[in-house]
Amino acid sequence: MACKLTKIFTGMIQGSKILGCKIKGYKIIVCLVLGYTVLLSGCSVLSGNIDYMLVGSGTVQGNEIMVSELKFDDAWGGAPGRLGCCPLSAGKRSSISDIPFPKKLSVTWTDISQNRIYFGEVTIDSKKGTAFTKNIPPYTYGSGRKNMDPNPYLIVEFGENGEIEVWVASAAYVSYSDRVITQVGAGQAQWRAVPEDN
Repeated sequence: MACKLTKIFTGMIQGSKILGCKIKGYKIIVCLVLGYTVLLSGCSVLSGNIDYMLVGSGTVQGNEIMVSELKFDDAWGGAPGRLGCCPLSAGKRSSISDIPFPKKLSVTWTDISQNRIYFGEVTIDSKKGTAFTKNIPPYTYGSGRKNMDPNPYLIVEFGENGEIEVWVASAAYVSYSDRVITQVGAGQAQWRAVPEDN
């Protein structure tokens, strides 16, 4: 009887060891899967890719210009077209998603009142821009309602005499309360005369 009980007890211990190994193996697999997931998430953050961002442009009130090129990193662009207002605001807009924050801007625009075609490139502080997009505070609409999960706005500002400024903001317009905006690039365009009609 004692021998039989010993065998049963020994079998229980061995069974528990096997069960323990299976549980440990399961835990190891779960840990590996979780670790891999965290690693992928970390890589996504470190890559600097922006989930979603609006791209806009503006100029000094009354400065009528026609933007023909607004290109970032020689790969993607903002919306071209006529501008005539709204400094530091995202007037004419487009959107992009799942790309790194840009490092370069190329622009061309025409100022008919000056008879000039402006063109130039600006280096953008990509690290500064990426850091801003990862920590955007909420802002308040004119109605008093808060936007608790704002998207970043990349804004190109065209000056009256060829100045180019690139900003990143938490909201489209200066009238929104608690709006945060920071400059990530600036430069001076060159110009050539608008060709005369023959």
